[in-house]
Amino acid sequence: MNYNNKVKWAFICGIIGAICWIIGDIYVAGFEVNPQDYPLFSETYAHKVDVGLATLMLEGSTARLMFGALIAAMTATLFLPSVWIVYQYFKEKNAWYARGTYYLLIISVMLMPLGHAVFYFTGEIYKAIYHTDPIAHPYLLETAAGFQTAMYITWGTAIIVMLVAYLIFSILVFLGKTTLPRWVGFISPLFLTIYQLPLKIILPPSEIKGWLGGAAFNISYLIFLVLICSLFRKRLLKEKPVKSLKISIA
Repeated sequence: MNYNNKVKWAFICGIIGAICWIIGDIYVAGFEVNPQDYPLFSETYAHKVDVGLATLMLEGSTARLMFGALIAAMTATLFLPSVWIVYQYFKEKNAWYARGTYYLLIISVMLMPLGHAVFYFTGEIYKAIYHTDPIAHPYLLETAAGFQTAMYITWGTAIIVMLVAYLIFSILVFLGKTTLPRWVGFISPLFLTIYQLPLKIILPPSEIKGWLGGAAFNISYLIFLVLICSLFRKRLLKEKPVKSLKISIA
């Protein structure tokens, strides 16, 4: 496959991946819930659970939550070509900062599927608590606490690594280390996510607000890919391609 086709399909894969993850986010976590509607968690067990998380997915059916977890987790590899695209915009591709950003983004993609899938298990265990006899609650609450901790570790790590990587990318764009205009640093997924915060505050409670809350980062990722594809794809095609990094495993 020649370089032009690699660039084209890398953008296509990344855009499809972002769309799948937006769908997954909306299905698994795109709810606008008032915790006070569930006194079992907001009052009775408020000292034992994260009330916002415990009530977030109570309205989701098992089929919906499972679909949301699976469509994202099983399409995460589609993000890898888009990570390669980001790397292609570096002027000095062998520089430590270019490689470091590239590897951080790869690591974040590797961490994402498990972190996303744990939402399903966490949602289901809290639904079980809500719908079962109180006699079973102590054991289920203990199990839920384990799922919740696993979610914080896996999803939290994936998000932190990705946000740090795109913060570094934005800084490098500002410093002129890429072929992109410096202002593009302000449309990285990190900044596009930040721009959504006022909108989330302004919007009244609604399904759309829930969707935006659940899929904010991947909406930003999709916008980022569409913008650099439509505005700056030709810059890559005019450049002489370099060989991709190869990782040798002893």
